Amino acid sequence: MDPKNDTKTRAIDLGRHYLQTLGFNGFSFQKIADELGIKKASLHYYFASKEDMGLALLKDYEEAYERWTTKVSPLSAEKKLEQMLNVFCKMGLDHKKICPAGVLCADFNTLPNNMKKRLIEFHHIQRQWMIDTLKQGVQEKSLRKDLSIEATADLFLTSIQGGLQVARLRGDMESFKKMIRLLIKNIST
Repeated sequence: MDPKNDTKTRAIDLGRHYLQTLGFNGFSFQKIADELGIKKASLHYYFASKEDMGLALLKDYEEAYERWTTKVSPLSAEKKLEQMLNVFCKMGLDHKKICPAGVLCADFNTLPNNMKKRLIEFHHIQRQWMIDTLKQGVQEKSLRKDLSIEATADLFLTSIQGGLQVARLRGDMESFKKMIRLLIKNIST
């Protein structure tokens, strides 16, 4: 592996970790450089600014999300929702991380405009997947046909985001799992 790419990859990995545990405003270029054992100026070789790193993180999350949605695409809607629950549970159990979109929403007013725009685009991608999954569930007759699909998609996404943050606060992932499973049960036939 090219050492330059390895350093960049490691910087992204650290940025992802710090973003999900400390928030975008909770870490600095200096913290990343120190962890990598390089000078802060050397980090600028890979990212012109923290905003550029933030945009790279958003791109990385979006690509990972696309890979995940492709992987679960053959599943039933109920299985997709269960898989999403599993992803969020694993996230919460890993150093009490929360969803990057949730972190960035909390930091939204302090984000650079390019990051705000990219975050909104990423949210719309997630929301559309949820809408499509709920429609699939209605067609499969596993989800209630009287659902307001868009409102239910928003409810589901906000429940996952907020629920993971409350689970972090309480140190209790089991309550998060129960809450999301109850939501799935309430929309199921």
